[in-house]
Formats: sequence, structure tokens, C-alpha cells
Amino acid sequence: MVTDRSFPLSGRFDRFEVDLNRGELRKEGVSVAIQEQPFQVLRMLLQAEGEVVTREQLCAALWPKDTFVDFEHGINTAVKKLRQALEDSAERPRFVETLPRIGYRFMVPVEWTNSRHGMSLLPNVVPIAPPETLASPRPEPQALPESAPPKRGWKLSVWAALAALAVIGFAFWVRSVVVGRSQEPRPILSQRRLTANPHDAPLTSGVISPDGKYLAYSDPTGLYLRQVDGGETISVPLPKDLDAMPESWFPDSVHLVVSHFDDLEKKPPSLWKISVMGGTPRKLSDAGLSARVSPDGSKIVFLRGQWDDEEIWLIDADKNTTSRIVDGGGDHFGPIAWAPDGKRFACIRMPDRFSTSGLGVRMEVFDAATGQGETILSDFRLGTAIAWPESRRLIYTLQEDPPNEENFNLWWVGLDSHTGKPSGSPTRITNDQTPIAGISVTGDGKRLALLRREFQTDVYVGELTSQGKELSPLRRFTLDDRNDWPSAWTPDSKAVLFLSNRDGPNHIFRQSIDATHPELLVGGKDGLGVPQLTPDGLSALYLVYPSSGKSSDNSRLMRLPLAGGSSQLAFEEPGIGGYKCARLPSTLCIYSRIDNGLQRFFVFDPAGGKGRELSAAKRQSDDGPGSSWSLSPDGRYLASPKSAKPMEESGLRILDLTNDKQREISLPGCR
Repeated sequence: MVTDRSFPLSGRFDRFEVDLNRGELRKEGVSVAIQEQPFQVLRMLLQAEGEVVTREQLCAALWPKDTFVDFEHGINTAVKKLRQALEDSAERPRFVETLPRIGYRFMVPVEWTNSRHGMSLLPNVVPIAPPETLASPRPEPQALPESAPPKRGWKLSVWAALAALAVIGFAFWVRSVVVGRSQEPRPILSQRRLTANPHDAPLTSGVISPDGKYLAYSDPTGLYLRQVDGGETISVPLPKDLDAMPESWFPDSVHLVVSHFDDLEKKPPSLWKISVMGGTPRKLSDAGLSARVSPDGSKIVFLRGQWDDEEIWLIDADKNTTSRIVDGGGDHFGPIAWAPDGKRFACIRMPDRFSTSGLGVRMEVFDAATGQGETILSDFRLGTAIAWPESRRLIYTLQEDPPNEENFNLWWVGLDSHTGKPSGSPTRITNDQTPIAGISVTGDGKRLALLRREFQTDVYVGELTSQGKELSPLRRFTLDDRNDWPSAWTPDSKAVLFLSNRDGPNHIFRQSIDATHPELLVGGKDGLGVPQLTPDGLSALYLVYPSSGKSSDNSRLMRLPLAGGSSQLAFEEPGIGGYKCARLPSTLCIYSRIDNGLQRFFVFDPAGGKGRELSAAKRQSDDGPGSSWSLSPDGRYLASPKSAKPMEESGLRILDLTNDKQREISLPGCR
């Protein structure tokens, strides 16, 4: 085994001390008998500092390359003996967590010391403190990862398939964040990863309890509750047909509001109140999402609408009423954050892409009694996650500037105690490299739980066999760690055109089937749309989005010769959506745009110029997934979703462009 000599040689955890140089393990000063292989496993787990050590890594470290043994049995035996030395249990682990078929992870913080000088290398951790005060360091709470949950095999297989198809390389996790302020203007931050779900069973939600003792989280196998400081994880008992995603805790840290998605019926998500102790769930609303309970537990604000986020609704327990208090008028809202006094709430408001109001992405604060709101911060880079830990400070997420626009970080802004408006300049809190999907905060405002997201799409290639009836095993085609979206083959079927953000903004690449790296076709500072081929297959069409971020700015449709040469402008106008060409002998090319809820289709010439509108193709739609469409290779048919509304029956509308007649194809059970 290769040892990193720069790593500290001695460490302490719980009642144990370990000396990596001498190979010694002691409990309360008394030597503990441990064999070499179990100690090597312990060494690797400790040096991984909370990350997963795979079974393959253990195998490579414990046995030379040409050794012939039962590796699986050997690893199991070494881990079992390590647990015996630590007085640990596989069923109720305190130190060594098992990730089935993946590997192991050490569950508790380790205080590393320099063996020569006895100097502790554990960083100080401080709690959140008001901006005007100083906070004294305190020991870091033991926030431990959950033990491996039992699987509901039938449900996991469905979720894994969806994850693989929709967002390959997709995962969630939660971090406990403790923030404070020193004499420097920037708050001190300490954050630790709490969960380590594999990519085929990602976290779907996670919220910290008001008392800071528990983390409720869900994944495709169920709903779980874990002690933040103790590390014990239990399954929350639920009815068989209730798939619960935790949204918000009640003040008693016993009851939760959860959302439920019905996998069998096309219905909006519903909201329920459950107890982590068991009992019968109570339905709160037939439709709703992103529910947040007020600090005193008397009110619940949630989102609903066609896309589950265009309206803000309020449940008033004292009055036993449910009412809509904010109508976004087509705008979309992020999850709200209650003010500590429960009289106001804040959220991020996002205009429809083609809105002409002139108002961009903004943070608004609403009166919980009247629904009246006002904008307190505007920035098109605002993310949807937000928290209000104490009356004079709001915490929010902000997108990084190019070329790091995939990353979001935490910022806070002070609030004037009299006007409630921002006071002073916003201050950055974190400097991480992943998006933040959600924030939950304890009742005292001293601890945050972040739901972080990793999202990656890759291109895979397979061969059609048996006269196109079977697909060979897929192989990964793009080998980078960024997002790649394929959209066209070259006419000779020897290369793929795709969009990728591997060098910052979305750029266009071409990669041969037998190559491992692509060539850049179109770069620059602008964000680009997916490439599509002209009818002759000699050029690629692509969209250049407006750089200013304003919906009224023109998008430019460009044409690039694949044999070489510079791009030429085909035409430009605001709000260009999809664009597609048929194949020769047809020369038809179509683009679409959305105007006031109507999707309209137009003919265009790739060499330059717009043509007539296809009036029969006009349909009700917004800028969501329901706006997708496709043109048949012969240019005769235009296919689009039967309805753009997410909860209506799935199906296709096929329009014959030669006679303007249409027919519908039902797709029951398809989403």
C-alpha cells in the first residue's frame, strides 16, 4: 500500500486514537489488538476524510496485482474484523458505513494531529451570528452520514431508469452548514457532507429540523430520519402508497409537511402532514409543492399552478382556510422563506422567458396577511433557494459569472430594521462548485442544511442490429465531466454534432465515432443553441442567444459550412425557439417562437430570410417541455405534444403540412 507521507500520522475519533506510522489503535489509552489488513482498511477510510472508499480500491491496496484469492470474501472479513476492533455493528453502524456493492465510508469526524508536535489540525467552527456581533468558536457538531437504507427494489429500478434516461450522472446530497462572523467582513463557514447516496438512488429532498437534531430526507427507497449529531438513521413508517418527499418541519420537530407524486396517475403533487413517529397521514391539499411551515406552525405557504409554481397559496390553520394570496400572472416562484416573526415571507420571482414586462429575476418580500409584495433585490443570476435565518439578514443563492455559470454560491444581505429593505452590500458566504437546490434552517438560525445538486448529461452511442430492431450495448461517447447534448449526425454517419459547456458557455463540437475527443466548431463568449443540419447536410444551423439576458433582445440563427469557413447570419428576431430542416429532396426548414401563450411556426431559408407562417400549425403552448416538436425527414409531417399542459393525457399531434389535416396519437402512461 502506498501511503501519503504528507498526511497527518495520528488522529482521534470518539474514544479511539490511531497512529498510522506505528500501525497502532488505542481505546482510551489502551492498545486494541488489530490485524494488518483491518488496520489498512481503517487507514484508507480515515484518509478518505468522509468520502467513499470503493471495494475496488480496497482490493488494489490489500493484495498485490497477481494475487489469486476470493477478494470479496477477503474484503468482507477485513471490514468485519475492523468493526470488531472498533466495537461497531454492521446493522447499527457508528463508525463504518456500508454502501452496498460500492464500498465503505467512515462516519465520524477525525481530529488529526501532527505526531511530532501534538498540534491539532481540526479547523475551528463557529455558529451563525448577527452581522453586528462576534461569535466565539465552538466544537464542530458531529454530523454523520446515514447508514445504508433498505431498498424497495421495485421502485428503485424505476427511478434508476428515469435517472439514467433523463439526467445521466445525476445526484443529490445535503450538507450541514454552520456560518458565523469574525472581525473580517466575510463570514466564516464550515460545512460537512452528510449524505453519500449513489447516483442510481439520489436524494430527492432533505430538510433539517427546527431544533437542529434531525435531518429528514428522501430517496427512491423511502423516507428517512437521521440524527445529525448521533448518526443513527431510521426509516419513517408510511402507508405503502404514499411516496413522501419532505418539504418542511413543524415547530415541534415531530411533524412534517411532505409532497406526494402519484406515479400511476397524471395528477399534480399533493401535500400531506405526517408524524415521524408513525400514524395516519392527513392530506392538506390536493395540489401543491414547495410547502413551508411558518415559525409558529399556524400557517403553511405553498406553490401551485399549471407548472406547480405560478401561484402562492396559504393554509391558515387558525381559520381553517386555504386560499390563493399571490397570482404570478405567468411568472414563476421559487420556494418561500418565512421571516422569523411569521408576518412576511420572501421568494425569488422569475418572469416567463418571453415576458414583456421588463422585470427580470428578482427577490420579493410579501405580507403574509395581504399578499402584497415588493422587490428588494434584482439580479438575473439569482437562484431559487433562499433562507431567512434572522430578522436582519436574508441568505440567497447567486449564479457565478461565465465561464463558471453552472455553479451557485450562498450570499447574504443585511436588512434595515425599519424599512425591511437591503442595507449595505451583499456578502459572499461560500465558494463551491455545484448548484444549490434548496436551503433549510433551524429555528434559532444557527445551522443551515443545503441540498446540493450534481447534474451531468453525456452522449452514449450504440449500434442498431437485427435490421434496426435491437440496440447493442451502449458505450460512453463523450468523456468529459461537463454537459453534452447530441442533436445531429453528419450525412456520412461518421461523426456527431453536439452542444457542450466543457469550456464555459454552450459551444458546438463535432466528434468522430472512433475518436475520444471532439473538435470545436463554434466557440466564443455567447451561449449557443443545438446544431441542426441544413437539407443538403453541408451546413449546421445554430442559435446565438442574446447576451444581455433581456427577453426583447434578438436571437440570431446562424449557418456554418461543415467543410470550413465562417458563420453567416440566416436571420434574427426575438424569441426564436426550435428550428429544424427536412432532408433532400425536400428543402423545407421551419422555426418556432412563442407569443402570449401561442406557439407559432414559420418557414425560413437557411441561406437567409424568413418566409410565411404555417397557420395550421399554431397551438397553445408555453416555454416548457410541451413546446418541443419535430419535422419528419421528408418535410411532410410536423409532430408536437397533443397538449402542453403537464397533467393532461399524453399524446402526439401529427400535422400533415401538405393539406393542413391533423390526427392525434394517444400515449397512455407516457410522461
